[in-house]
Amino acid sequence: MKLPSILKVSLLTFLLTFTNCSKEEIVPDKSIGEWSIYSISDENGTATIWEDIKSDLVELIPEYACMSFTASISEKIVTTIYEFIDINSRGCLSPSYAVYTWSIDPETGFYQYVQGSNVINYSISFSNNDTRMTWIDQKSGAITVWDKDVELVAESTE
Repeated sequence: MKLPSILKVSLLTFLLTFTNCSKEEIVPDKSIGEWSIYSISDENGTATIWEDIKSDLVELIPEYACMSFTASISEKIVTTIYEFIDINSRGCLSPSYAVYTWSIDPETGFYQYVQGSNVINYSISFSNNDTRMTWIDQKSGAITVWDKDVELVAESTE
């Protein structure tokens, strides 16, 4: 009769040990969220501040206020949306969307953005309490700086 009791205690101990193990919580990547362009630098390092260009153009033609350059990043997808001026009219062109899947290369730590056969490797860093993100294209050296849309973050947590 003692054998079944020992078996029950062993089975109970086994079940409690392995069913109560808490799962490791995965911390979301800092890049996930809504971002607006701050600046773009070409391979020569010449920086262009987006809002400076936009305000200069809007001062000339107010309808150009529709200009935008944003990124929306989820756990698996990056969508960039670029809306620029229509030089033949007083307005903007239809938005241009680019959608990529993304992952982090475990060997290099580079973010790999993949669209079909096009693969872009970015070194990504964060500053300003993780509200500013800098992409450095590992092939061209171009630098894109993004600011997190903090208002959208605040709205989603309310």
